[in-house]
Amino acid sequence: MRSRYACAIAVLTLCAAVGVTGVAAQSATPRAVPGSGAPTTMTLVERALHVTTLDLGTPGPSLGDIIIWGPDPLYDAKNATDTGATTQGNCVSFNAADDCLANETIVFPDGSTLEIAGIQLGGTVASTRTIIGGSGRYRGATGTVTVQPSADRTTWTKTFAIWP
Repeated sequence: MRSRYACAIAVLTLCAAVGVTGVAAQSATPRAVPGSGAPTTMTLVERALHVTTLDLGTPGPSLGDIIIWGPDPLYDAKNATDTGATTQGNCVSFNAADDCLANETIVFPDGSTLEIAGIQLGGTVASTRTIIGGSGRYRGATGTVTVQPSADRTTWTKTFAIWP
């Protein structure tokens, strides 16, 4: 009987310790709440210099093709000054229109990052993707990025709305 009591106390102590640790870890991660203030906005222009397309299905745009890019430089909104930030990612096509599921990482000169995911429509159609996180000065960031490719897809204007 005594060993059952000791075991129960040990389990309760362990649960309490795990609970406290879980609360401490949760409270250390800030949660952004869109609508709780104005987002930070910025526009960067990607120059698509390093792009590889893996044509894995039917020749031409088709299901399963993969576009891989980067690191590509990001310039200021006027596409005049290199910011020192880069973008790299991949996009997996899910139809013949070249619409794809994109995963992208922006790396800033100070090492901070933004992680972006979502649908990028094919051709030169603008798309809005989701900022799903970040690190450094963007730790805990959420928001959106609207991506507008140029007619020849050599530049991609990215307009960010970031809630820290």
